[in-house]
Amino acid sequence: MSNRSFGLLVLVALLWSVYVLTSAGKFHIVDEVSLFAVTESIATRGRVDTNAIAWTQWVNSPGEVLGAFGPDGEVYSKKGPAPAVLAVPWYLLLRTIAHFNIGIGLVQGTLLWNGLITALTAALLWLTAARLGYSDRTGIVLGLLFGLGTIAWPYANHFFGEPLSALSLLLTFYSILSYRVTGRLGWMWLAGLGGALAVGTVVAHTTLLLVLGMYWLMGVLTGVSPHNERRTTAFWRSLAAGAGFLVPLLIAATLLLAYNFLRFGDLFDTGYHFASGEGFTAAAVDGWWGLLISPYRGLFWHTPLLLAVLLFSPAFLRRHITEATVILAMSLLLIGLYSRWWMWWGGFAWGPRFLVPLTPLWMLMLAPTVERITNPNPLGGEYHLSWSERIRQLGVSGHLLAALALVSCTVQLLAVSVNYVNYEINLRSVFPTDWEDPLRFGPPAQRLADWRYSPVLGQLQLLRENFRANSNLAWLRADGTTNYLTLFVGSAALVTLGLMLVNSYQSSRLGHASGPSSRLLAWMLPLIPITLMGVWLGQVAVDPHYGPPDEGYRAVLADLCPRLQPTDAIVTIAPFAYQIPMNWMGGLCDQPVPLYGYATNSIEQPETEQVLLRLLQTRERLWMVTGGLPANDPENSIERWLVDVAYEADDRWFGDYRLVRYATPLRLFNGITTRLDISLGSGLTPQVTLIATHTPTTIPSRAILPVEIAYQLEEPITSDLHWFVQLLSTDGYAVALVDTQPAHGYRTFSTLPVGTLQVERVALQGENDLTPGVYTLIAGLYDPTVEGGKRLLLPNGKDHIEIGAIEVTP
Repeated sequence: MSNRSFGLLVLVALLWSVYVLTSAGKFHIVDEVSLFAVTESIATRGRVDTNAIAWTQWVNSPGEVLGAFGPDGEVYSKKGPAPAVLAVPWYLLLRTIAHFNIGIGLVQGTLLWNGLITALTAALLWLTAARLGYSDRTGIVLGLLFGLGTIAWPYANHFFGEPLSALSLLLTFYSILSYRVTGRLGWMWLAGLGGALAVGTVVAHTTLLLVLGMYWLMGVLTGVSPHNERRTTAFWRSLAAGAGFLVPLLIAATLLLAYNFLRFGDLFDTGYHFASGEGFTAAAVDGWWGLLISPYRGLFWHTPLLLAVLLFSPAFLRRHITEATVILAMSLLLIGLYSRWWMWWGGFAWGPRFLVPLTPLWMLMLAPTVERITNPNPLGGEYHLSWSERIRQLGVSGHLLAALALVSCTVQLLAVSVNYVNYEINLRSVFPTDWEDPLRFGPPAQRLADWRYSPVLGQLQLLRENFRANSNLAWLRADGTTNYLTLFVGSAALVTLGLMLVNSYQSSRLGHASGPSSRLLAWMLPLIPITLMGVWLGQVAVDPHYGPPDEGYRAVLADLCPRLQPTDAIVTIAPFAYQIPMNWMGGLCDQPVPLYGYATNSIEQPETEQVLLRLLQTRERLWMVTGGLPANDPENSIERWLVDVAYEADDRWFGDYRLVRYATPLRLFNGITTRLDISLGSGLTPQVTLIATHTPTTIPSRAILPVEIAYQLEEPITSDLHWFVQLLSTDGYAVALVDTQPAHGYRTFSTLPVGTLQVERVALQGENDLTPGVYTLIAGLYDPTVEGGKRLLLPNGKDHIEIGAIEVTP
């Protein structure tokens, strides 16, 4: 293995370790949740919906929602699918580990994925510089500047698509550059793959691929070729190269059209709400100013190192005019494009996140300056210089670059150490939203006079106010907990990898292949970041943000997962705890079932009722999880609706969370209706007449048993009676039972009108599978206010009605 290959491995390991150690281990922006929900759906159920966060569809305005409804009423993300799809293997690996009863959070682990993507981008930047003829020393420095000195660092810890955009666009640029140098057709296929990933992440990046395509075409038209080929041969080579570039793009375009059709039944519907104001509708002047200059999102505020790019880019331009022109054209195009985007600031974000994809290309433009600084004596001999002599050799440009790099790294360190979302929230009181134009959610492009409100300075304010309370580091929690083991292992990893990278830097001029011991070290090298990641995941698993172990929502999941069946579905009304099932459910549940996350008032939306009605027709059981809501809460419209159409079996409380089990009418489709016309009463006068029941006659041993009871009051009842329904074994033992009030507590007998048909819907299911055989279904009424729960009697003196026999099959 060459020194360069070993150095690339060290660089990736070092940067990924930095990103792991500085990860918050939680979502910052709800856009991340939408993308993660796609990954989770694909990995667990082979679907692409984001129903787990359906509640996010009903916010301030149509332009702010995170996706759109399909014709089936289900929710789909409007984000490009490539980042979510690419993260699926990583999610599945974590899920497999979690299934060995290793307590790791799937959200926490998946959020480390973009750290690897960003570290690989830094390595690819090194290779790009080398392809342009620069030394490995320059490649190392450029990789570190990109990985630690730009906004790529904060976004390495987010689940956005921008890190993949940066990698895919750089891969396309590098591959076309490599083809121009070597003439090998494989590079153009790789360029096409990079372009396909870019388009699959953000369709608007198609415009950048046009520039990159022109980069290749310019080489063809100017006769750039490493071989002295005949004109005919060159023509066919160029044709094959063009095909290599275009075929992956055409495949990606076809898959995107199919993806659109799968979600929305329309090849060209992406989920964005252009009719509601989303789109390229902003004033270009505002966007340009905001993205580049404003204290709020200005590029140079959030990455001061880019000032060095402005100062030193002429050297790159003189040496690589074609590549410089390509980078300049891509920059003008992307900045111009997003300056017109309706939310050019990217919502709650750190700096201009839409410009993250260009940061590696911008760092590349520092290559000539870095080369001159890192190789002051091309003939060698620098090992004999003292550190003071080396510093003096840096010159003015070297000192300026070092100063800007230091400031820029400090800015990124502030971003990852302190939760910038807290300051974004504070800014809302300074620049309140104009609710007459809610699409302008967030501060406008700020004046330079508003410099003191810059989020960069806001991080210092949060740091000064209460660092621990505003901490964005998973190992340093607001509750006072510090995971010292993570800090120790992380520090040891960074020191070890840092020394290895320094050694690689120092020996980069030798260029010798390494021996067997070095190859063994290279194979063992990934163990360093993997060990750190394992320790980090184990330590942060106890973060209360994801619920305390064996309590609340996590206790619900621990109780629910072993009981799930393929024909089940879950409905949650706990919108502010969505991260808990996302983090733990995949590891706890062997049976993947769909989860629909709604808010209390979501039944007011026709899409919600459309989905729930379909679940009643296709699923055998529904489980409802609520958080922070009492039973029969009048504001919980979802539960109230389910009471009228589904069959509640039981509910259990886990602290502030409640788990309710329902049967659907599915098994009643082949059931029978039994006419009864039997009256019950507390004395000689009948009070309640049971008119009919509707039940299945046969159920499997694991199935839930839905029961309908139609009845009416013969006279007003002042007592709040309760129903009991029981399934009795041959020896008279109740193997399953229900105790409930009318409409499961939403009504009482004292409020029911006389002579009006009422229908009670209940379901029965025991804790264990029933033994095959014939069981007896009974029902009755009792008064819980009377000691002993006095039951209402039949005319024959019995205190219950035998509804009929139920056969349980294996």
